[in-house]
Amino acid sequence: MIIVYGADWCEDTQRSMRHLRRLGVPYRYINIDEDLDALERAKALNSGRRRTPVIDIDGATLVEPTNDTLTTALVERRHLTVEQTQERVVVQNVGDLERALRAGGGIFLVALAGAGPRGLRWPLRLAGAAIALSGFAGWCPAYSITRRSSLDGPGDRPAEASRWRWTVKLMTLVEAVR
Repeated sequence: MIIVYGADWCEDTQRSMRHLRRLGVPYRYINIDEDLDALERAKALNSGRRRTPVIDIDGATLVEPTNDTLTTALVERRHLTVEQTQERVVVQNVGDLERALRAGGGIFLVALAGAGPRGLRWPLRLAGAAIALSGFAGWCPAYSITRRSSLDGPGDRPAEASRWRWTVKLMTLVEAVR
């Protein structure tokens, strides 16, 4: 069981939870601003100090972990395998702001297509639907083919590590452990 003790206002808490979601790892979030017992448990896990997030992974405590550290702990605690991590890395390659722009722009293009020239209506609708779908899914086939990502670009959380970088680090760590 993974428990994230954090606060809604804390960017590190939001980053860690977003990272867990992107990896498809289930967790339980407890807001320490709303639950005083949880605040005391989080402080006990961190030598009496209040820091967020404090993540409890099957008894292992991580305090304000980087994405690399969190991923490594998930593999070490067998919540993910290296292969699962690699597969999930390519599932999403579009950052938060770009996702919103793609979804909104695609919907706008579908709506606008009805007012366009008769011969262009269906191609515009299809293009708009494809763009919107890539925004909702967070995956762009062109990015996948070219091995690009906007996950760590402007509009996404700048402090979030690039998926390719932490995957390479993870692979290095796993090879060292073997």
